[in-house]
Amino acid sequence: MPRQIIWQYGTTGVSGTGDNGLNLPYFIFPLVNGNILIADSYNHRVIEVDRNRQIVWQYGTTGSLGTGDNKLYYPYSAFPLLNGNILITDANNHRVIEVDRNRQIVWQYGTTGSLGTGDNKLYYPFYTVPLLNGNIFIVDRSNQRVIEVDKNRQIVWQYGTTGVSGTGDNGLSGPIFAFPLVNGNILISDYNNQRVIEVDRNRQIVWQYGTTGVSGTGDNVLNSPISVFPLVNGNILIADFGNHRVIEVDRNRQIVWQYGTTGVSGTGDNVLNSLHSAVPLENGNILISDRYNYRVIEVDR
Repeated sequence: MPRQIIWQYGTTGVSGTGDNGLNLPYFIFPLVNGNILIADSYNHRVIEVDRNRQIVWQYGTTGSLGTGDNKLYYPYSAFPLLNGNILITDANNHRVIEVDRNRQIVWQYGTTGSLGTGDNKLYYPFYTVPLLNGNIFIVDRSNQRVIEVDKNRQIVWQYGTTGVSGTGDNGLSGPIFAFPLVNGNILISDYNNQRVIEVDRNRQIVWQYGTTGVSGTGDNVLNSPISVFPLVNGNILIADFGNHRVIEVDRNRQIVWQYGTTGVSGTGDNVLNSLHSAVPLENGNILISDRYNYRVIEVDR
């Protein structure tokens, strides 16, 4: 039968710590070893869990917020690097950190605890992803921008006007997610503008899903989109947070697959409660961070 939960981490509707416990999980990412990286934000930690639901690695002290090595405030995303290290957005500390497996900070962008604009300043970063050239994309949400920074902490490219919300080309309002495409363009979830946009390096919108400034259901309408990932078939996977659903849309802006009952929050198969992210797996299944159900689930097609 389609749309079944075939694996779960976390106890549905119950927040917790330790193995198989989560407290408002945000972004998730599968690792090549089959494990899953989870930004367990309100437990103030990033965890790597295996398929037996055991924590095999952790950064951050469970239930204890802070700064410095092995301390986080609210981590919103975690992304693996080719060198084995982990990139973490530590949102309320206004920083992105690279940590090694010994839980040491080896690189940082943003001044800890100090929000701002310009080079080496962030204002509630939500997501970060590495590029093949060694640079890093950071979604600097409250600065209304997506920035590309190099290892010398310089901004080398930016989409969005710093501190100014807007629509149209080079305008964002509360961006929450960005992901690079193989053609060099960037997918951005423009949360407050109720849209997902694909932009090129000249800062032009070349494709859009969602009607700017209008929330709703159905084809080409979203309600507070969060994560957005490209699929191998060319379609786009969107976590439509406010509609409690994950949708796959084609380039003609049609919904071709959905998980979750539109506008209905709940538990069980094909029901979500304010999901945060949805990530495609190599086996064709979808990994979903079902935030207010305190769980991460894998669902089939």
